[in-house]
Formats: sequence, C-alpha cells, structure tokens
Amino acid sequence: MQGWRDNMEDAHCIILQMETHQNVGFFGIFDGHCGSACSKYCSQNLPKYIDKVQNLEDTNEITNQIITVDNTFMNDYFGDDGTTAVFSIVETKETEGGVQYNVRVGNIGDSRSVLGRNGKAISLSEDHKPSNPSEQKRIEEAGGHVSLNRVRGNLALSRAFGDRSYKVPVEFPPDKQQVTCVPDFMTQTVTSQDFLFIACDGIFEGDIFTRETVVEWIDERLKKTDDLALIMAELLDECVFRGSRDNMSAMLIQFKDGTDYDKPDEYIPGPYYEGQKHQKFQDAYKQFAEKAGFTLEESLKKYEEIEKSKKETVNGSITT
Repeated sequence: MQGWRDNMEDAHCIILQMETHQNVGFFGIFDGHCGSACSKYCSQNLPKYIDKVQNLEDTNEITNQIITVDNTFMNDYFGDDGTTAVFSIVETKETEGGVQYNVRVGNIGDSRSVLGRNGKAISLSEDHKPSNPSEQKRIEEAGGHVSLNRVRGNLALSRAFGDRSYKVPVEFPPDKQQVTCVPDFMTQTVTSQDFLFIACDGIFEGDIFTRETVVEWIDERLKKTDDLALIMAELLDECVFRGSRDNMSAMLIQFKDGTDYDKPDEYIPGPYYEGQKHQKFQDAYKQFAEKAGFTLEESLKKYEEIEKSKKETVNGSITT
C-alpha cells in the first residue's frame, strides 16, 4: 500500500520455485528510500544471484552474492537511492516423518521477519539501527558519527543496499564501512502449523504493531478465513487507521501444499475518498486499479461487493 506518501518506494518478490534450487522458495520485501530504483533492482536481481549459490546453507557465499548485487547496482545507477531488505529462503525437504520446511531469513536494515507459532511470536530479525552499540562502533571506526539516532544525523538505519555516499571509506571492506549491505541470518525449522510474516517498518513504526501483536492479529483472522490476501489487505488498512504515514508492504507465508488455494483475483480495493484534497490519493488509487486490470468504476463496485460480503450470517449471528 502506498499510503499517504507521494510515491511508492517499496518493492517485493515472491518466488515459489527457484530455477537452480527447485525445492527452494524465495520471499523478499525491500523498503526503498530516496527513490524506488534500488528497491526495484534488488527485488528483480537478488533472487537470481542467490540462486547461483551452490549450498544455500553457506551464508558467507550468500553474503558475497549480496555484496555483488550492491556493487552492480551502484555501478549501473548513479543516484543515492537505498533500500532495506528482509528475505526468506525456504527449503522443502521430504523426510520419513513427512515434509520439513527449513527457513533461513536474511536481514539488512529495519524491516522485520517474525514467525507465528501457537499464537506466539518468534523474532527472526533484529533491527539495524545506528544507535545499536555494535552498529555505532562500526560507523565511528569508519569515520562517521551517530546523532539523532541517525548515521551522520541523516540515515535512520545502519545497513542497506545502495546509499552510495555512506559506503565509505571506499577502501574499507563492505562489512567495515559506515553503512553496509552485509546481512544477519537466522534459521528455523518450521511446521505446517506455523506462519512467517515479513514486513517493512511502516507496519511497526510508532508501535502501530509489535511483533507480538501482529502475530495475535493474524492468528485471529486465520481462524475465520484462509484468504491470505484479504488478511493482508485488512492489515494494511488497519495500519493506516492507526496512523502509519509510510509506504507499507507485508507478506504472509504458510508452509503447506497450496494447490487448492485457488484465488486468482487478488486485487482487493479499499475505500475511495473524493474531494480536491484527496487528489494524490485518487491518482494512486486509479494507478493501482489499472495495474490490476480494473477501471475506477469496476474497482469501486468491487469494493462495495467486498464490504457487503463481510456482513454474513454465521450460526445465526452477524459478523463484520
């Protein structure tokens, strides 16, 4: 969701089956800043480079490919765009006890990954903030400083793709520069009862949601519907209602056979606000409708149908 921002700078990718590692899926969210070029580039290219890694348990080799993506972007693009990245490499294995899913999460920046298990939240990422002691130490040893919880008083995160002017000193190795693209990794073995939630910081800013409350919120809705797109659309609406002023991207991943998940129409429009003061919103709304193959009129009709369907009689009671 673009939200109240003038532009959409987030990007994401969903790859259910990688080309080389055909038992592996890749899921990523990229929260861009100072433009959308870096986030788009990473969403399109990072999976391809990671797919080149022979052994996906080798986090050092994955990191080398990430550094290559970062350098290639900065060699090809001369702006100062940047992006955070949180991505999940999900490997499916057949075992004697059934299908096993191994999840490896890489994090660069302040987007987040959290595992939902039996109503509890298990964090699979830690925010890379300049004021973190280890991050501040690296920044200062590279000749920078932290003020207002920002690198050199400007950048609110300490790891990212791009951000050319912060990849200094240029003679330092990438993991020693003021801002680095080197990720942290966390690994979990999961079951079909778990779910993975990954999202940009627009979901969490100002404690709109915490890791714990977002898992509780999703759990409650999974008891009522298996439509993951609808749950995520409602989540983004809720973030706007609670005051998020950022772009918002969120992804809900379940670990189960999805062949019976037949929901080809995943475009779920929200309410449309009329009036001159909402012109930017109206333009963005129309753009998203057109991307999904809908006219504005068709989108408004679809929204009315969705709102009507929310009011259903279940066991003699009305639910909304």
